[in-house]
Amino acid sequence: MKLTIDVETFSRVNLKKAGLYRYAEDESTDLLCVCWAWDDGPVFAWIPTGDQALVEALNAAGGIDGHILVGSLGECDLFRHIRSGGEIHAWNAAFERQVLNAPAGKRYGFPTISIEQTRCSMARSRHASMPGALEDAANALNTKIKKRIAGINAMRYLCKPRADGSRPTIAEERDRFLQLVPYCADDVRAERCVDSELPEMSAEEIRVYHLDQKINDRGVRVDLAAVADMEYLIDEYKEQLKAKCVELTGVAPSCLAALSAWIRANGYPGLENLQADTVRQLVDRTDVPEKIKTVLKIFGTYQMKAVAKHPAMREAVCKDGRIRGMLQYYGAATGRFSSFIVQIHNLFRPVIDDPETAIEAARLRDLDWIRDLYPGVDPMKVFASCVRGMLIADEGKEFVFPDFAGIEARWNAWLFNEEWKIEAYRAYDRREGPDLYVVAYARAFNVAPDSVTKIQRQVGKVLELAMGYGGGVGAFVKMAATNRLDLNSLLGAPIPEGIRAAAEHNYEYAVEQGRDAGMDRDIWIVCESLKLLWREAHPKIVKGWKDLEWAAKRAVSNPGTVTDVAGGKIKFKTEERWLVMRLPSGRKIRYFQPRLTKDDVLVYQGVDTASRKWSTTSTYGGKLCENEDQGGCRDLLVGALFGFEDLGAPVVMHVHDEPVMEVPVGTLSDETVKRIMCKVPLWATGFPLAIEGHRGFRYRK
Repeated sequence: MKLTIDVETFSRVNLKKAGLYRYAEDESTDLLCVCWAWDDGPVFAWIPTGDQALVEALNAAGGIDGHILVGSLGECDLFRHIRSGGEIHAWNAAFERQVLNAPAGKRYGFPTISIEQTRCSMARSRHASMPGALEDAANALNTKIKKRIAGINAMRYLCKPRADGSRPTIAEERDRFLQLVPYCADDVRAERCVDSELPEMSAEEIRVYHLDQKINDRGVRVDLAAVADMEYLIDEYKEQLKAKCVELTGVAPSCLAALSAWIRANGYPGLENLQADTVRQLVDRTDVPEKIKTVLKIFGTYQMKAVAKHPAMREAVCKDGRIRGMLQYYGAATGRFSSFIVQIHNLFRPVIDDPETAIEAARLRDLDWIRDLYPGVDPMKVFASCVRGMLIADEGKEFVFPDFAGIEARWNAWLFNEEWKIEAYRAYDRREGPDLYVVAYARAFNVAPDSVTKIQRQVGKVLELAMGYGGGVGAFVKMAATNRLDLNSLLGAPIPEGIRAAAEHNYEYAVEQGRDAGMDRDIWIVCESLKLLWREAHPKIVKGWKDLEWAAKRAVSNPGTVTDVAGGKIKFKTEERWLVMRLPSGRKIRYFQPRLTKDDVLVYQGVDTASRKWSTTSTYGGKLCENEDQGGCRDLLVGALFGFEDLGAPVVMHVHDEPVMEVPVGTLSDETVKRIMCKVPLWATGFPLAIEGHRGFRYRK
């Protein structure tokens, strides 16, 4: 039988800030009610602190079609099912598993739930490229039963302490409990409805989800002493920044409205807001007075979000000093993982080469010493550069964290058979040729690789990172900023006349369309020229973008018809309500309710990358290329994760294309790591895999 279950809980711990594992282990966390159903049968409810009067009131109100139980459950079908290893379905099943396996469940006799028993409906929804929130998924699929809205306020009130610190009880809040229990029961019904509308997860993907849960359960140790040192120095520095801001403006940097008003009244009336991107842009503009730039720099530094990872780690760490539950299965529709709590997939890019030295220096809690060690580097950026180093291995152990080298660019070349580039990667891996950033520049400008300068190599790097998915000037500018490439340094690039003429023509068109982003003409033209040079050097990849878009559109126009791309490595087909892109591994990326507009634009229902909201969004060849590229690289990473697991080298986290294992010092050799990481699966025959190896006590970039 299929068991679907949902629990509602109370705790003094803030779930959003502390994370699931810290929340579940806390003794204050308790069960408010549990609802469950067998297959499509009635929903049962259990209220551990309820009474017969509550049962009668719930029965009179309706909303529960099965038995309502209160007090001790004793031996029952629910417990027997769990104890026998039966499957347990839930939305975000990790929550039910962790809470019921922890004090909240144990105090009422719940048997231990194993990872292998769980089937997560939220994971299944994400796997189908649908929303991760139950309400959103039910609405998107237009299921017969939606998530109940009535009762949500009662749940929010009952799940946490009152303002005076007391816990709401049934005797005091009977009306709210009468709303809470049907709310929980309807979650079970909504979960079943959504589940019934979704494509099945393959046995292999269920196995990947279970591995994700094991990795989350292991967690990573946090250097709490070092975190405390960083927080002390950050607070001291912020006090200095605050004092300077008050001295200049009379306003503290935490008072956004007042500071905005001061800036508008004292030299820059056109200020729109104080968002991070706005502040960065204004600091670089020539029409902003220097005194305003000074204030903006102080404000930007004071509000720097990257250093907030330090207190986030402290708040989420479990009793044993490890932080758990950082990874999100299928965080992106491509299948790639994302992260919670400290967001390890989005950490600050270090601006210092030796974070370990900075961490040791911080133990003195001397801000001036940090300034002396790193002259010319803002202390806040030093502290942000140390976030990764807060994650440490246990005593006697080390982290081994190899990284797939240039994996996405290699995938693009392999998929579309750009032979010269594949051979260039192989030559580099054999140490017989230059790196691909040098090759990219040399190929674009038709010069000898050994003549490429350091700054030209940097241009080649930005080209490689920005151009692979049909990107243009905007993508190049964004990647240049990320890699600290000064666009003014490009003005003297030796661009062929034909390419420059084409770029100048494109500029005029961009201005007409309002797509020049207000950029300086000469810089726009040189960036456009670099784009054209890259595309000229990669004819098969460029053709691949067009082929992907054509195949996807053909599949939408001809439901059930399979269309191939890249020699059959990629296949498209419309299945029921989804456009499916089949990757070389056999895994499918899905696009919900695809259609072609009257202008022949491919649109579907998904998460808009700009608004982050579920809506109608469009795609094209370059974006489809990015999707299949990132999806394919994800499949290579998953293969490596299982390889290390099978070897007995436990993975404790992974970031992008980098697994992180925690093992006794010296037990996992470089040769073994290379053998596992560079094992090319049959579906990727000919792929030029290579890695860059790292190891150490602290995690680092």
